[in-house]
Amino acid sequence: MSRLNIDFERELNPDQYAAVTSPPDRPALVLAGAGSGKTRTLTYRVAWLISECGFSPREILLLTFTNKAANQMLARISDLTGYKPYEFWGGTFHSVGNKFLRIEGSAIGLEPNFTILDSEDSEKVLKRCVEENFPRFFANKDNPKAKLLREIISYARNTRSSIRNAMAERFSWLETSADTITEIAVDYDAAKRQQNFCDFDDLLELWYKLLKNNPEILKKYQNRFRNILVDEYQDTNMLQSSVLDLLADRGQISAVGDDAQCIYSWRGAEIENILHFRDRYPAANIYKIERNYRSTAQILNFANQILADMPGEEAYRKVLIPAREGRCKPIVIQAMDGVSQGKRVAETIQEVVMGGEYDYSDIAVLYRSHFQAMDLQLQLQYKNIPFVMTSGLKFFEQAHIKDVIAQVKFVTNPKDSVSFLRFTKFLPKVGEKTAFKIFDLASNLAAKKQLPAYAVLGEKEIVAKVPAVSRDLFKIMAEDLAKLGRMVEASKKHVRPENVEDPKIEEEKISQTDFFAHFESQKSGAAPKKEEPKADAEAVDECAPKDLIKRACEGWYSIAMKTTYEDWEDRAMDFDALYDYASRFSDFDDFLANVTLEISEAEGREGAEDSSRIRLMTVHQAKGLEFPVVFVIGAADGLFPSKRSIDDDTIDEERRLFYVAATRAMDYLILSYPRVNVSQGNYEMREPSRFLEAVDPALYDLS
Repeated sequence: MSRLNIDFERELNPDQYAAVTSPPDRPALVLAGAGSGKTRTLTYRVAWLISECGFSPREILLLTFTNKAANQMLARISDLTGYKPYEFWGGTFHSVGNKFLRIEGSAIGLEPNFTILDSEDSEKVLKRCVEENFPRFFANKDNPKAKLLREIISYARNTRSSIRNAMAERFSWLETSADTITEIAVDYDAAKRQQNFCDFDDLLELWYKLLKNNPEILKKYQNRFRNILVDEYQDTNMLQSSVLDLLADRGQISAVGDDAQCIYSWRGAEIENILHFRDRYPAANIYKIERNYRSTAQILNFANQILADMPGEEAYRKVLIPAREGRCKPIVIQAMDGVSQGKRVAETIQEVVMGGEYDYSDIAVLYRSHFQAMDLQLQLQYKNIPFVMTSGLKFFEQAHIKDVIAQVKFVTNPKDSVSFLRFTKFLPKVGEKTAFKIFDLASNLAAKKQLPAYAVLGEKEIVAKVPAVSRDLFKIMAEDLAKLGRMVEASKKHVRPENVEDPKIEEEKISQTDFFAHFESQKSGAAPKKEEPKADAEAVDECAPKDLIKRACEGWYSIAMKTTYEDWEDRAMDFDALYDYASRFSDFDDFLANVTLEISEAEGREGAEDSSRIRLMTVHQAKGLEFPVVFVIGAADGLFPSKRSIDDDTIDEERRLFYVAATRAMDYLILSYPRVNVSQGNYEMREPSRFLEAVDPALYDLS
């Protein structure tokens, strides 16, 4: 194809132009700030290589992280150059690795017609492997279940570390299983090779092995790819960067990324890859693109200060320069507690939409962790404000929340077989048929003894029907359910007072001034005046829904959680939110009815014809997106940054995450935080996020 008719200097700003026209025979690292036109820079780089340097599409390798990003990038390149997307070698790391292995995999004994296992299928293969070679492994309640086991092995492979080191770093509560899991990983690998399977990690690991152990093949592709372009380089893990180091040993690499947006270390992303780029490629040129086309000047002034004190090399430090002016500074809302925060944010959203300039679809609400959005979800539903959870299921639809609610439903209604089946899924070798048999046997025995079904689950004839590998955990579960049942029975012996609080709070019961005064009096030791509870009310309070929820989240289920979910600590924080919701009720039936209604109302809105909805999502989900109006809720220490990161002294990534949240906003940025944290009935004062405190108060308005 002849030279392209593109005026690169006119169509790019000076920083973009410098990066795009970097010498093709030298490595280049482009540090592209948020909203600075990263994709534009990368696509014009490809066009420049073709138009001005004489490269053909087959000599360029393009790598990114998602299929959506890859398709968008190739489509834009096609529009610029006139070449079809299929003429380039481009796509995600995994898709390109698959292409390499289909062509060259026979060199490492891989048949070209191998089957790629998705996550669910790879979990099944791994589970079968464990059951054949370590039949008692899943019987031990302290060992991880198949899904978590797969995640442990995957993390070790992607970080190129041993199982033991990976577990010490990310899964310390399971370290006693490290030696056995190391053996399981070897058996799992052998099982895949025997059946001509590859899981997603194999597409990277075997690609690396292929290049590392076959110099002729490596040289062939080093010669072919005269330039390798990598998008979102800050998100590469050790395995991906090792593949790149082999292919780009001559320095024919152009990497685009932003160290300030490295927020995925929990899944293996290694920030050192971008920070030490010059160590890997000593001849590298470094370019910074700082002009931001997304956000107003006021938002960027705020965002720049978030990272002002961040440690790091001066060569990497960026200050976003606005390309557009705005109308107002970011706003910080100080709310009394989570309920008040939800109410004020919902009201502010209504005001924004009523102004007529923005629709619901122009608005996003971001948060650090899923549980922080519960009170806001309830307020949005009460006010009929349409929303969608981009970050996943709504609060009451999450698996672990449903598991706990199912236990409460069962002890409240021992004839509820559906709920019984739901939580017995955690027991090894207990499928639907086995669970039904256990339930029927328990129901029949309970009828004979004139007892509720939960009271007889621990009987010998019931336990005998449970698969041997599950009996220990089943006994603990039976004991815990019996305790829950006794709590329900005790509550029924007393006349319940009216609900402590209507969950559909529209007015605060106490002013912030009075509340904080009361809180300070508690801290100072002054005993607040209150009426002595009556005996019956006190007894009921000991067996209220909140107490049942607390008990249901502990015991056998906490054991199951830790061996089932990698993010069990985050899910445990959801339980605090569920406890606080339950504390608004004194009656079990009212509590369960409201939970069911919350779910059904949310599902009803999912099918609504109105497609204009607010998007609720975690900050991780929001990366790469932009919205005219952005709310960031929970901007308090212990919430954002998270308590875990504060305790572990690992807040640098949290600071980058806060920066990512702020830079999603185009026109308006509104942050909020609760002054008081209510957790399982305990009150504690919250300080504003240290990241918010780092910003000059003159750069935002308080509300």
